[in-house]
Amino acid sequence: MQVAEATVEVVRNNGVVVGKNVSGTITDISGMPVDSAFMSHFASHLSAVRGWASQPIGEFANDIYVRDAFFGPSPFIDFIHNIQLKLTGADVSFNAPLSFNGAVKAGKVTVADMFNLYKYENKLYVMRLKGSEIRKHLEMSYDLWVQTMSSPDDYLLRLNNLSANDSQRMGFSNLLFNFDSAAGIDYEVDVTQPDGHKVRILRMSNGKPFSEDAWYNVAVNSYRGNGGGELLTKGAGIERDSLRSRVVWQSERDQRYYLTEEIRKLGNVAPTANSNWRFVPEEWTKPAAQRDRELLFGSH
Repeated sequence: MQVAEATVEVVRNNGVVVGKNVSGTITDISGMPVDSAFMSHFASHLSAVRGWASQPIGEFANDIYVRDAFFGPSPFIDFIHNIQLKLTGADVSFNAPLSFNGAVKAGKVTVADMFNLYKYENKLYVMRLKGSEIRKHLEMSYDLWVQTMSSPDDYLLRLNNLSANDSQRMGFSNLLFNFDSAAGIDYEVDVTQPDGHKVRILRMSNGKPFSEDAWYNVAVNSYRGNGGGELLTKGAGIERDSLRSRVVWQSERDQRYYLTEEIRKLGNVAPTANSNWRFVPEEWTKPAAQRDRELLFGSH
């Protein structure tokens, strides 16, 4: 275990910063003795937190893994998608993996498991987007996520320096929490096509037509809705200053709260994949996905 300490020195002239110097040190504390007085002082607080975190809120019938989300529709990501759609009544949901290899195992689900299911303190927004903006948002997401394959022997995913100790990218070329998929629409991602031309939206998942000229309500987390990852700005082409004007609803509480309450309400949950999108051509992408999976996670 390590702790970091940063020192920031700022030089001002008449209230204006004219210079700065940033330095830092990392200290290994794994061999340091436990401060027994500190632990004793906070023992009751630690016990209260553990008691809260261990509260059962429901049961899952099957294991769900973040890793599945990199290769197609997955029970982990689609469980969140479906709750976002249910809570908001939106037409479309965007959601991305928030960790590399998180999981919620079958059996009793506790409050602590919710931090594996949803890592960050995001709120939930509903935004008004045109169909063309939805497609372009997804185009940028999948351009960050997958290669343009020119042969069946290529990688499916954009991978880079798998041996590097990069806790942000974990072997990916780009940040995995910007790999948005969508629910509420059926679509294909043709990995043989160039960047910006991979996504073909076929229909709404309820069978109705999808139009690039129509307006839709889209459920997104607050990180994305505020411009995080640039998928709505650089991707969809929406000016950053106008993002707030597109928000028609936002939640009072963080998303983890609503996921927890929905599991409490359901009691017994069997998450499944929506299977509303796929990588094509499958005779290339399925073997490539299996090879990439073994590179990232091993053969188990």
